Amino acid sequence: MLKKVEKTAKSVNEAVELAAAELGVTPEEVSYTVTREIGKGLMKFLVGSEVDIVAWRTADEKSEKKSAEKAQKPAQKKAETEKPSKEAEKPADKKPAKPEVDDDFVIPKTAVDDAKYFVSEILSKIGLTFDLHIKLDKNVINIDVSGEKMGLLIGKRGDTIDAVQMLTILYVNRNKNMPYVKVNLDTENYRAKREATLVRLAHGLERSVLKDKKSITLEPMTANERRIIHAALQNNPKIKTFSIGEEPNRRMVVSYNKDDSAE
Repeated sequence: MLKKVEKTAKSVNEAVELAAAELGVTPEEVSYTVTREIGKGLMKFLVGSEVDIVAWRTADEKSEKKSAEKAQKPAQKKAETEKPSKEAEKPADKKPAKPEVDDDFVIPKTAVDDAKYFVSEILSKIGLTFDLHIKLDKNVINIDVSGEKMGLLIGKRGDTIDAVQMLTILYVNRNKNMPYVKVNLDTENYRAKREATLVRLAHGLERSVLKDKKSITLEPMTANERRIIHAALQNNPKIKTFSIGEEPNRRMVVSYNKDDSAE
């Protein structure tokens, strides 16, 4: 079984080094996934930076894959030689997929109180005077912030408001026995305005790429912003989008799809 270790540090590189030391290999021989990352922009000065990773030996992963492939071959060969019975050909009675959100789920008052408390504490430390407006929707706590100097909350390209939202979600869901509750944080309709801006940007890039047939690499964006760009361009077969780099410097690339035969 693949041995995995969990490490927490101030940076990904430091976490990988800690994992490598425990696994008895060099950092270059470690594979990992980032499970949590906090502290970007202004939030770095408020709460510091911290990252969680799950890591394992790359060699062990390759070995496990080879063993799994070998184990599958005899089973596949047997399945090809055996005729399925009539009983097996009958469609199975499948249970309906469990919905992600229970329609009867009611957000606990403690979760709402926690969200209000945490956001208020962070905004107070930033030095903002504000009002919070709460709206509940199934498993989502929507918090709209109003007040002066909301640009300070938004931060550069939304880094600060995204960080506050992520930290609030972690705080509200720290009790693993409670159903997951999502938190959406917004101010001055920033989310909708930002999405509209990104969609306009996407279509401007689309025109440039089709004209010059050259790829364009954007500045680092959040996963949600990259998703908006991708969604805006996904219906054009002559355009393809993909991401490069590692978080938090992961970038979206918009390129001409040379493989598309449509003219």
